[in-house]
Amino acid sequence: MTDEREITLTVNGTEHTIEVEPRKLLVHAIREDLDLTGTHIGCDTGNCGACTVLRDGEPIKSCLMFATQADGSEIMTVEGMEELPEAEGELHPLQEGFREEHGLQCGYCTPGMIMSGKALLDENPDPDEAEIREAISGNLCRCTGYQNIVKSIEYAADELKKEPAAADGGTVTAAERFDCGVKSCCGGPSADGPIEGADPQFDDAGGDQR
Repeated sequence: MTDEREITLTVNGTEHTIEVEPRKLLVHAIREDLDLTGTHIGCDTGNCGACTVLRDGEPIKSCLMFATQADGSEIMTVEGMEELPEAEGELHPLQEGFREEHGLQCGYCTPGMIMSGKALLDENPDPDEAEIREAISGNLCRCTGYQNIVKSIEYAADELKKEPAAADGGTVTAAERFDCGVKSCCGGPSADGPIEGADPQFDDAGGDQR
C-alpha cells in the first residue's frame, strides 16, 4: 500500500491539493501532478539549476526539495511569468529580453535562468553585471557563454524601469503594477507591509486576492 500524503501548493496563483508519496521531489510534483513542464529536470543533484522555481519569492532548486516540504507554499514557475502585470498579456520583459538579446540556444536552461533573473530583479531592480552573474551562478548553460544571458536580464531591468501609462492617461501606481495576487511576490500589497512610494489607498487593500 502506497503511503501518500495530501499537500496544498499555490502555483502561479492557483491553489492545488494533490496526493504525493513522501519521497516525491517537488520538481516531479510540478511536472507530473500539475503538468507544468516548463520547469526542467537536468542533473537531479542541484548543480545545474534547470529546475529553479520561486518558493515564497525565493529561488530554489526544486530537485532538492521534497514536495511535502513545500506544503502550504506559494510557487511560481516559468508558466506564471506571462500572467504577471508586467507581461501585459504577452511576454514578460525577462522572456522578451531572452528573445531580443539571443539569451538562449538550446533553451534547456532558460526557464531556470528566467526564474533566477526574476528573483534578482524583484530584490534589486538595477543590478550591475557582476550582480547578475552572481545571481545566475547556480544556473549552468552549455551553449551561450552567458554574455547574452546577462544582456537579457539587463534588457528586462531597463524595460521594468519604464512606467506604463494607465488606461485613463495617468500614472500606474506601484501597487497596481506589481499586485499579481501572489503573497510575497514582487513586494505587492498582499505582502507584509506597504510598497515604498505606493499610493496609501492601496496599502493592505484586499489582502491576498487568491
